[in-house]
Amino acid sequence: MRYAAALAASMLLAFPPNTAAGQTVDPAGGSAEIHAKELALASAMHARDRQRLEELLAPDYILRSAPDVDRDTWIRNAITLCWGDRSTIDSFHARQQGGVVIASFELTFYIDPSTCRQAVMRSLITDVWTEYPDGWRLQIRHSGPAPSAGAGVAGQYGIAPLPPPAWDVSGELSLVATAGNTSTRTAGFGGSLIHRTDGASTRASLAFLTSEADEVKQARSITLQARQGFRITRPAELFARGSYARNRFSGIDDRLTAEGGVAFVKTLPRRNALTTEASIGFTDEQRVDHTDLQFVTATGAVNHVWRIAPGTELADDLAMVIDLEAARDWRATSTIRMTVALTRLLSLKASIVLEHRNAPVAGFGRTDMRTAAALVFSWQQRPGIP
Repeated sequence: MRYAAALAASMLLAFPPNTAAGQTVDPAGGSAEIHAKELALASAMHARDRQRLEELLAPDYILRSAPDVDRDTWIRNAITLCWGDRSTIDSFHARQQGGVVIASFELTFYIDPSTCRQAVMRSLITDVWTEYPDGWRLQIRHSGPAPSAGAGVAGQYGIAPLPPPAWDVSGELSLVATAGNTSTRTAGFGGSLIHRTDGASTRASLAFLTSEADEVKQARSITLQARQGFRITRPAELFARGSYARNRFSGIDDRLTAEGGVAFVKTLPRRNALTTEASIGFTDEQRVDHTDLQFVTATGAVNHVWRIAPGTELADDLAMVIDLEAARDWRATSTIRMTVALTRLLSLKASIVLEHRNAPVAGFGRTDMRTAAALVFSWQQRPGIP
């Protein structure tokens, strides 16, 4: 009950008061007692004085954070971490509303509590003190880094990550043509659809590429893929995937693949993310030399994404497929792509795809490389964000 009253008072007192509703006082006046309490609290931390901390904190004291820090945890940190032997309180200001006082100030310690090394650790503190029969006790504390001069709104707000989009739709188009002595045309288009829920994700994708020279079709490829994932823990997901491919550039007439496996997603510092996959599957492959192969496969894949800046992303995909019946027949694919946003819906994408087949189709080479630049249209819808 006291906590709710203190929180409500702190919200009310965040607005400029009239003379009847509240009062602003300096340390030399009625708030001198609260100022002294703040100094006593800091001194108790320096002295690791549990008894004094217990006397100064309300029974339901809480440090508002993400997540919140309860009373027992806060006291344990106060008496076990390094706080040095001195601290300063600057820019102290207090306002009283009945039995509640809101105090704000800058608190500076000169030791890093985690490493016990010399440092300047400054926080902007807002404390809510509640009057008890035995005196004032600290009910709620909010602590944040003191903003630098000229920080503006950046000193008041942090950028919270957006929830992943529930729907993610994209399409892309690339076209290269020459005329004159030789007329060539290479066109490609593709698209993907992703739907996410709390415990599952569904993805469908299409990629098409065709090449002509002097109005004669040289080669064509098409890839269709569908994937269904089910989250088992926050970083891990079970998935099933099916795909169809025709790639005349490398001598493949038709290829059907079905597989199942597990994926792990790891968020790394500096706007990086890493996804690894491992799966077992079955492939039926028909080649232009009339060879028909059926074999069991093991697949490993790694995807790394680096968000260099808002709207700019560099990604690298590496996958390896091994024929478990003939280990010599392995394939590897590497894709590097850079995407730069032009508008909310349009982006430019440049990519390099390298495919290697250790046992190629007769008459075809082992390695293919494709470079492309494409205009990408994308649309996303996040939960609660239109």
